[in-house]
Amino acid sequence: MKCYSHPDHDAVGTCKHCSKGVCGACAKESGWGIVCSQACAVEVQALRAMVDRNRKLVGIGAKTHQRNAVILFAMAAVFVAFGIVFRGPISIYMYAFGVIMLASGGFAIFNSRRIAKL
Repeated sequence: MKCYSHPDHDAVGTCKHCSKGVCGACAKESGWGIVCSQACAVEVQALRAMVDRNRKLVGIGAKTHQRNAVILFAMAAVFVAFGIVFRGPISIYMYAFGVIMLASGGFAIFNSRRIAKL
């Protein structure tokens, strides 16, 4: 592979952002790989910051799903309790909402465990 800016020189690597071949004279170290220009170095830094921020958010996502599961289970208990207390046609709807909330809580627990494994 030849250098993008100097076609007569062999490339020593590729730019981390734009994937252009760069020779030893064009290559600049960004701390996360070789870049060909300052603009590419800024983009690589921005991408690295996004990756670091997303790694932190994955842990928060699992905790959020667990909290949502607790809330959904509590709502299911309330709906089922109202279904028991209030007899009549409305109790069927209360039981149905309770079952839906239980299923949603179970799904939230499943997602929290799946996210935690990431």
